[in-house]
Amino acid sequence: MKQRERRKAQRPGEILEAAFDAFAERGFAATRMEDIAARAGVTKGAIYFYFETKEHLFEEMVGHYSQETLADAGANLAAAQGNCAERLKAFIVYMYARCAQDRRGREMIRFMVSDGKGFPNLVGRHYRDFFAPAMRMVSELLVAGAANGEFRPEIAENGAEIVVAPSVFLSLMRLIFDESLEIDEDAYIAAHIDLLLNGLLTPAARENLSAGRACSSGRAPI
Repeated sequence: MKQRERRKAQRPGEILEAAFDAFAERGFAATRMEDIAARAGVTKGAIYFYFETKEHLFEEMVGHYSQETLADAGANLAAAQGNCAERLKAFIVYMYARCAQDRRGREMIRFMVSDGKGFPNLVGRHYRDFFAPAMRMVSELLVAGAANGEFRPEIAENGAEIVVAPSVFLSLMRLIFDESLEIDEDAYIAAHIDLLLNGLLTPAARENLSAGRACSSGRAPI
């Protein structure tokens, strides 16, 4: 591929990257297409060539990063080793790194909260294409853990949202208070995992862990 063709192929991604930074800094309403063009190093006309309106650009930007995050989460969960409890712990640590501690993850939550009312179709699509599949990933892991005797079935069947809720809460606190928030995040994450597993683990699984024996291995479908 020639250099000019390569640059043209990369341009939509560069515009989406610039749009993310501009929307994160100014919000949707205050961001102008000129601001995004300046960040991307292109003309405003070039943006309109790829994205018909500012609304279209915003929706495509949210969809692009949501799908990137979902694919990364699926790959992380598929690569996790050990029994279901160990895989769940690894996924929770990943989730905090990607959602609460990473600026992009926090800003995606801000977009949904601050600008979602103006984009009801986008919110519905975000739920269908990102949130619901992400919850299915977690739910399948919990169900697999219940099937092999690690997790209590009555908790595992309805626990996916409970697994992710503390990380969303921390993300919101970071968005609201920014650097003023004084919290030991490592201790917060450790407490989340400890409380979660103490609620999820069956008595037999807890005894096995206390005795240093691994529970039977199980892998949830992805």
